[in-house]
Amino acid sequence: MRSTLTVGRLPFLGFSLLAIFLLLVALGAAQRAAASESPTSLGLTGLINMPSGRMAEDGMLYMGFSRSAPYGAAYGVMQALPGLQVSGRYTRISGVQGFQNNTDYGSYKDKAFGFKLRLLPENAFGLGWMPEVSVGAEDIHGTALFRSEFIAATKRVDLGVLGNVDATVGYGRKRIDGPYAGLRYRHKSLPSWALVAEYDRTAYNRDPFAASTGLSNRKPGRLGVGLEYTWGALTLQATRNQDQYGFNLSLALPLQGTRSFVPNINEAGPFAGGAWASAAPRPTAAQWETDRQFRQNLLVALHQEGLRNVRVAWHNGVMSLSVSSNRYRYASRGVGRAARIAMAYAPFETQTLEITWETRGVAGMTWTFFDVPTLQRYFMGTATRSELAHAVTLSYANPNGRFEASRRNDLNAMLDELAFQQSAGTNFDWGLARVQFDTHDQTSFTLAPSFSSILNDPSGIFKYDLGLTAALDVNLGQGLWFEGAVRASVLETISDISQQSNSTLPHVRSDAPLYRQASRYKLDRLLLNQLWHPSQRVYTRASFGLYEEMFGGFGAQALYLSGGRWAADVSVDILRQRNYKGTGFLSYRTHQIMASGHYRLPWVDGLTATVRAGRFLAGDLGARFELTRTFKSGLEVGVWYTHTNGNDITSPGSPGNPYQDKGVFVRIPLGTLLTNDSGASASFSLSPWNRDVGRMVNSPADLYQMAEKGWLENARDGDGLRGISDIPPEDTP
Repeated sequence: MRSTLTVGRLPFLGFSLLAIFLLLVALGAAQRAAASESPTSLGLTGLINMPSGRMAEDGMLYMGFSRSAPYGAAYGVMQALPGLQVSGRYTRISGVQGFQNNTDYGSYKDKAFGFKLRLLPENAFGLGWMPEVSVGAEDIHGTALFRSEFIAATKRVDLGVLGNVDATVGYGRKRIDGPYAGLRYRHKSLPSWALVAEYDRTAYNRDPFAASTGLSNRKPGRLGVGLEYTWGALTLQATRNQDQYGFNLSLALPLQGTRSFVPNINEAGPFAGGAWASAAPRPTAAQWETDRQFRQNLLVALHQEGLRNVRVAWHNGVMSLSVSSNRYRYASRGVGRAARIAMAYAPFETQTLEITWETRGVAGMTWTFFDVPTLQRYFMGTATRSELAHAVTLSYANPNGRFEASRRNDLNAMLDELAFQQSAGTNFDWGLARVQFDTHDQTSFTLAPSFSSILNDPSGIFKYDLGLTAALDVNLGQGLWFEGAVRASVLETISDISQQSNSTLPHVRSDAPLYRQASRYKLDRLLLNQLWHPSQRVYTRASFGLYEEMFGGFGAQALYLSGGRWAADVSVDILRQRNYKGTGFLSYRTHQIMASGHYRLPWVDGLTATVRAGRFLAGDLGARFELTRTFKSGLEVGVWYTHTNGNDITSPGSPGNPYQDKGVFVRIPLGTLLTNDSGASASFSLSPWNRDVGRMVNSPADLYQMAEKGWLENARDGDGLRGISDIPPEDTP
């Protein structure tokens, strides 16, 4: 099993450490989960061990740990869609050796995945007696040691002053053997407490290692009881079942219920003393043209606010700005800051304010405020959000400019440099163990911890590499970027892995331990990226250099944005595998050709489907399917499945069932976890095995991700004005 995590494009922290961190964040930030939904000992919401028919709130994420001898299980459950719940679980079986002749691994461990799908909502068809009905399965992949399938129905009954009760009946097969039932009762005066009882149909006597663990004496069909207490985001359930005491501790994180888990209380206004308005007099058009001090003061204020690569022009009543920044989670928030500052220095004759948001030196989206008085009234609190929405248009940036002012620039390099010096020079940013310095043209240096891990190797359950990564991004102008990164391992155990890969495919990924064994210091990335914006909604890129730790070469990508729900891109990369030390190359040469289509599905908020088809790193041909959900909190969760002709038949694959690459990935905007805004993000991916089939090179600068996170996601969020005035209600769902 492999797991990696990055902040922006830098390695940062592993899956396990991130999970612990999110638990701590949620303790103080999460809202209380719905009272009648709690995870079972296996993960999916339900009673004690038996799943119910009820779903959780959309976007609810549960993380927890349950213990009932001989099992201890760490799990995660997500309400990925309103009618779909998915779970992942890692179970330890006490008293059973994982590998004979290998004591390093410890007790036997098993990973499992499950799902629950709603068939009918409660009170469907207007029938008050109709229960919520769902079907599901546990342990649907891999060894399937604890496989079960079920259908369950749950109905809430209001008892008036006595509270309410959720009643569940269900039927299962395999590990859940036959009919089951249960109740969860909550008194009205004690909403944090609940009594839980179930008729447990778990066939413990059929579990693996039942004889050696004493489970062979347990029969299905016993009564289990539990006492449950909820405190904020935490729920603790103490249980008694099959003559065994147990507990289940879970934490609920509402991904769809909030825009930010930590309020950005350290954000201040862009004017002197943190004010949100300026008392300085505005110039006339003639003064703007003749006195360069107004332009310089505007530029100083924009730089102080963290806005970079600034272009400003005024012509015939139109002020046009082009700005870029890594400081904002939402482009519209940066646009709002730029608009506030611009209206403090713009000539009185200004009738239209046009602000174009750039990412990596290319223009993305343009906000055109054609009714400047309404914009000013909104900033003063005398105009409504609806009035502002009717005074602005959002459009894809036109590289040729919409107005004459769009094609001009009233600044020059000397003025820009002087203004930047007046604004205190290099900007310093830090948070969540990440430090960054950047200049007025977004040249930046970043230092961050790095973490990668391999789970479930026979030599040990958890192998890790903890180090530091230093990265330098230099803006060479006109969309040309130089990027370099070096990484040093401080503490690592991945190099202890002695078992060589058994893959019969070219070892494009499965030799990861050899790269750790070769050197503690690596040149991780060294390349040039050139980005172009040839026409509206069309972007292209060319790259050359060391893409990542394992591959280098050259390639190109082209992206087309439809202007609606879909986008398409194609990429070609000619590659050579780097040697284990990172100082040269191995003999393996390959090329990756990939055509991708992306479609934002209309049925569920924030749901995008992606299909990538082509030639992968190991030379196999096939397609990769991705489904990604971006919640209102900004957290993005996705799954992928790749099917190719790679014919990976060595374990964990087999001649009758070749292994296909699959896994989950998560991206978390750091601005939701900090007291100040930030455009940085943390991301990680997790898959069952580190194999070579269906694998792709790390893109040096993926154009669709640049567009999606840079401006598309923001522009498609409601009216595209999220956080534009830093008024707290603007950030509510």
